[in-house]
Amino acid sequence: MCGIFCCICLETNNKQQDIEIDERLAKLLQNRGPDNHNVISKNNILFGGFVLWQQGQSPTKQPICYKNWTLLLNGDIFNKDTQNECSDTSWLIEKLATCSNDDDILNIFKNLKGPYSVILYDYESNNVYFARDPLGRNSLLIESDSTCIRILSNSFLDHSGQNKTCLELPPLGLFKINADNPKTALLYPWKSSTDNMQKDLEKMDAILHVEISSKCIDPIWLSPAKLLNDYFDFYELCNAHKNSETIYDYLLDDKIINQSIGRFLILLRNSVKERVSFTPNYCNVCIETLKPECKHSKIAILFSGGIDCTILAIVANEFVDIEDSIDLINVAFEAPKAKSDINWDVPDRCSAKESFEELKKLCPSRKWNFIEVNVTRKELNDELQSHIKHLIYPLNTILDESLGCAFWFASRGNGYCNGNIYKSSARVVLIGSGADELFGGYTRHRNAFNRCNGSHEEKLISLSEELDLDWERLPSRNLGRDDRVIADNNKTSRAPFIQEDITQFVRSFEPEQRCCFTLEQGVGDKLFLRLSGYQLGLRNSTRLKKRAVQFGSRIANKNQNAKDISLNIQ
Repeated sequence: MCGIFCCICLETNNKQQDIEIDERLAKLLQNRGPDNHNVISKNNILFGGFVLWQQGQSPTKQPICYKNWTLLLNGDIFNKDTQNECSDTSWLIEKLATCSNDDDILNIFKNLKGPYSVILYDYESNNVYFARDPLGRNSLLIESDSTCIRILSNSFLDHSGQNKTCLELPPLGLFKINADNPKTALLYPWKSSTDNMQKDLEKMDAILHVEISSKCIDPIWLSPAKLLNDYFDFYELCNAHKNSETIYDYLLDDKIINQSIGRFLILLRNSVKERVSFTPNYCNVCIETLKPECKHSKIAILFSGGIDCTILAIVANEFVDIEDSIDLINVAFEAPKAKSDINWDVPDRCSAKESFEELKKLCPSRKWNFIEVNVTRKELNDELQSHIKHLIYPLNTILDESLGCAFWFASRGNGYCNGNIYKSSARVVLIGSGADELFGGYTRHRNAFNRCNGSHEEKLISLSEELDLDWERLPSRNLGRDDRVIADNNKTSRAPFIQEDITQFVRSFEPEQRCCFTLEQGVGDKLFLRLSGYQLGLRNSTRLKKRAVQFGSRIANKNQNAKDISLNIQ
């Protein structure tokens, strides 16, 4: 994980300005990368990197320079051939150093797997390349003012004044600009142009004019693959079995469903293994002295008690050293208009306690640290005004504010464990992002199916369109913001459900193979995922109703419109 920036000056290079930018950006990004940092200048471009050490035998300072290349990388590459022997940055720049043209560069990016954002500079051509991975998992912003164009992890602007523009870089492909003419960009798209791509590029016109290359990068895994297993239909099977108490056992008796879940769990285990294994064998405390035999928590899970995070916990248990504890972090907020003593037993706290008891029975050898993070309204407002709003920006709705604050306080991990003050020492935070979008977990998915007055086939088409829409807007609605707020707490967020092989597999399913809305809430939504949890031994967690984080933690005021612009983030 890294905080990165690239500042392309539009005016004559001013060394004093560089120093001022360096100091401000250091203050902005140092929380993302406390282990080391570096700032260098090439021609009229300033590069900086702030590294949180996660892969390799020792921290690699960024930016890294090799031959004619300068590289900044924020994220993880999980399919490199040397894995944890060297850092991702060192591995990637050695690959790039063999490139003689853009086609060679595109071929490298075509084969990368893992969440990343990247800035690459070719000194000889004066070209700057930058991108978010095809699934848009890590933050990268692009902004401009009268003096420069900046590409960076967090916004540098003060959010006020004129002639200043900031937006999240859409994960459309690899952008290329020449530093001599930085107002025009060429885009090598991940996939063929779509109407949504054109809309995203129109938003960028305030900063860059973007032309689309005819050359697509087209990673093989990006398009849904055809299922190897035969077709199954939850609606047909559930209509033949009316007992909701035994519906899971009945469905798992189906050979095709059982095989599909088995394949999914293999993919999920691989994804979780990657995300808990590739991190130093030190917690955030012991890494300062490289204290040997660290047995503190290095992995934490944002834990609402729902099916998504509970599955991640039970699978992570298989791959985390059994002598290490795992932190389960649950956050609760003081009610917006609390009148007396604060009740911290919000809905998500109650669900989490229930699922925690189930985990302890299924994994009795593991030490689980159940961390209760309790946030008063005063602390929430103080941190939001002084700090968190800058991380959420340029997103600015009431919903962004609620979710951004919830993830920030949870990932900070300051709370109580067994009644004692506790601070999570984990360097990696697992989050369940993407599960609702993949498996049909939102109320709007159920509504899309039910409000259609047509045939059953037309209802499924309506559901399919809603699922596709949610999936396409996940990077712009959630992922960049969540990366910014979690990384600010010196932690790397990793989302096992949003992994290349998993998304390719699940998105090849028809809607009737992911969820079934003739079944009640807490059963039919995310039915395939609930069956997977049931197969893993979970029982209570598989029947908990989906609750939005902002309501389950009670951070949100239900009287507010989630889509309204927040007055705190301007």
